[in-house]
Amino acid sequence: MARPERIPLEVKNEVGVGRGEHVFRFRDKYVQVHGTFVATVQVEATIDGNDYFPVGPALSAPGVVPVPETVQFVRVRTTAYVSGDPEAVLAGFDERAM
Repeated sequence: MARPERIPLEVKNEVGVGRGEHVFRFRDKYVQVHGTFVATVQVEATIDGNDYFPVGPALSAPGVVPVPETVQFVRVRTTAYVSGDPEAVLAGFDERAM
């Protein structure tokens, strides 16, 4: 039986890219962006481990983005930053759990 799990995602407080997290073992994945901030962030994913593509719309306010099941890594790109502390967490069901 799959177990729910959360992974914090790195979000830069400047224009830049956070570290990619390995999420292949999860199904039904979602990224929640939260915090108080004036910034725009884009959830990105990759299947091959190299070429990242945008997932869902860019967010300039807290929100949730569903992530396709087949991706290997997920990261968050800050495309514009003014102030505050944007944060993100990925949640899904760990298929390896018993």
